[in-house]
Amino acid sequence: MKKFFKMGCLGFIGLIVLIIVIAVATSGNEEKTDKSEPASTQATQEKTTDSSNATKATNSDTKTTEATDDGVLTKEKFEQIKDGMTYEEVVKIIGSEGELLSESGEKGTSLYTVMYSFKADGSFGANSSMMFQGGKLMNKSQFGLGGNSDVTITKSEFDKIQNNMSYEEVSKIVGGEGEVASESGEKGTSLHTIMISYTGEGDLGANASLMFQGDKLMNKTQIGLK
Repeated sequence: MKKFFKMGCLGFIGLIVLIIVIAVATSGNEEKTDKSEPASTQATQEKTTDSSNATKATNSDTKTTEATDDGVLTKEKFEQIKDGMTYEEVVKIIGSEGELLSESGEKGTSLYTVMYSFKADGSFGANSSMMFQGGKLMNKSQFGLGGNSDVTITKSEFDKIQNNMSYEEVSKIVGGEGEVASESGEKGTSLHTIMISYTGEGDLGANASLMFQGDKLMNKTQIGLK
């Protein structure tokens, strides 16, 4: 009888111990779960933040790229500007006001003439000027904006070019079109005047300028050609 009593007591004690162990283990798992959940949430939040920052950085880069040529004259904008445009139309294309260089005549009259310079995007020293008379663009000129032409001119080619030749005839001699340095008058008319420049082969800075009026060569100049 004493043996059975001892065994009963031991079994009862063992049951209590087992319950305690289970309770402790369950409590430990709950704590681990509680701790892991915030960590997981924190990691998700960190990823979301990083993604948001990356998006902001991308947007910022895009805005910077878009704003690079704002208010600055580019080769593309220069080609969009046509004879007869008003100052306001030119400013709208470029995106900024010009700087007044010269002014003559009475405001509001057909003889009122103004010259503006505009900031240009291109090689070192790039610039552009526009002349308006009676509120209309009469002449546009540029330097250093860069062009789509990589054609160069030599001294022998320059010597073959003669006055009254057409721009097409000159282009055949040189091997291609040059860069429009200035333009005035309406295209297709006898008063349409353009100045074409070519990079020259020879000394450093060698170049040639050709002036056409009514599609006929009126003047040619060169520096440093060989």
